[in-house]
Amino acid sequence: MERAKNIEILTVPGCSAATSTRADIDALLKKYGLQNVKVREIVIQTPEQAIQEKFPGSPTVRVDGVDVESSPGEIADYGMG
Repeated sequence: MERAKNIEILTVPGCSAATSTRADIDALLKKYGLQNVKVREIVIQTPEQAIQEKFPGSPTVRVDGVDVESSPGEIADYGMG
């Protein structure tokens, strides 16, 4: 099984769960010794960016481009709220 290489955390400004989501991911990476995984935080600023990023809601976590909570094709509407 191939290990994850990239994690993206997508949020909106002021997301109350952003800090705890990042802390949880950092703790898991440390627990499993995954120092080479890149974590990138993306703040969605506009409705256009939300559509471009296929952003279903805040926070969204993607591992190697795959949303950890949604199945492909499951989300039909992207936006900031």
